[in-house]
Amino acid sequence: MRQFSYPNSQFTNILGGASIGWKLNVYDTGTTDYASIYSNLAQTTPTANPVIADADGFLASFYWTGTVDVVLTDENDNLVDSATGIQDLVSTINAVVVAGNISLPYGAASGDGNTITATLPVTSDFSDGGVFIIRANASNAGTINTPNLQVNSYASRRIKKIGGVALIANDIVSGMNMVLVYHEAQDCYYLINHEATFLKRDGTAKMLGVIDMDSHKITNLANGTDSGDAVNKSQLDAKAPVAGNSGQEFAVAGATVGSNAVNKTQLDARTGQATETVAGIAEICTDAELLAGSSDTVVATPLKLRLGFASSFAARGYVAFPTWLGGVVIQWGKETTVTGSTVINLPYAGMANCYAVVGTADQAVAVGDIEYVGFSSVSATNFTANTCVFPQVGGIVVAQGNTFWWIAIGN
Repeated sequence: MRQFSYPNSQFTNILGGASIGWKLNVYDTGTTDYASIYSNLAQTTPTANPVIADADGFLASFYWTGTVDVVLTDENDNLVDSATGIQDLVSTINAVVVAGNISLPYGAASGDGNTITATLPVTSDFSDGGVFIIRANASNAGTINTPNLQVNSYASRRIKKIGGVALIANDIVSGMNMVLVYHEAQDCYYLINHEATFLKRDGTAKMLGVIDMDSHKITNLANGTDSGDAVNKSQLDAKAPVAGNSGQEFAVAGATVGSNAVNKTQLDARTGQATETVAGIAEICTDAELLAGSSDTVVATPLKLRLGFASSFAARGYVAFPTWLGGVVIQWGKETTVTGSTVINLPYAGMANCYAVVGTADQAVAVGDIEYVGFSSVSATNFTANTCVFPQVGGIVVAQGNTFWWIAIGN
């Protein structure tokens, strides 16, 4: 079986010439479906599959995740070689470290967590994709443009996450085995197993920011038992069913701003019976309550206050006060009669009782004579005006019409 290495593998034919146009077909394991492969370690740039050897028989570097099957054919699609279950780079490294079989260049770190040096058993600087392990002696602080690593006497380079993302504080912790890959294009080392960014399955690492689930669910969540725990849907439904529950109550703190919910104490303080000193609610009184004038728990509106009030301001007019003020009615008028006895109709027809009528004559007759007006047959609707003239000296009292003013009072 021909052996080929990755990355930048070169294939030659049996005569030693370049195998131009040879094809490396990369399939999902156990299928003939082409796998997703990428031209960069961060796996953000897809590349063509199959990978075709160039004029010198070289294959371009490519990366994948998980395991794949590979089939190598010549330029005419004749089978040359094949292999199955080839593991990706990162998983292979992790498996080696976990197994304790460290066959990669290994060394211990010196310095602090931001400026790191290490001596490794290598005789030349790393090429693109070179992998090695360094045991950290300190945590990094997340300072800008750090941490930096110098291996042996080679160039000092930044340590970054895959894709060139800067490390945050405690991505490196003392005692961890840092798995590092040299990335030539960015001239940096990718830290594969950065500590602080991983969501550890054992719960030993705290979250440093918001978890964006991108519309995915968190499933199989245990019941929350402490105040800081998340609750699952069953617990939420039991406490606050969407449709409501007549037996469910909620404790609400006293509201302090306009958009906050108010609790029962605050509501009761504003919806109880209003008094002279306490704001609250009061009903509008009925007509009977207004007339009775005895209730102190209802209020009267302007319309209610006019109950029984009427007025007409004219030469013959009246003012009828509300019944809750006793229903007093005052009427007035100026009359000119032609006979000595004349019935005068009152202008306000709503009076039930007339208690008094008083008046005075115009005194417009000849000098010395006196006009007189008197009233009789007083009722709620009219009265009789009796008018006459008294001669000043001698003579006879003459009953005749004259002009006079009058005022009537009733209720």
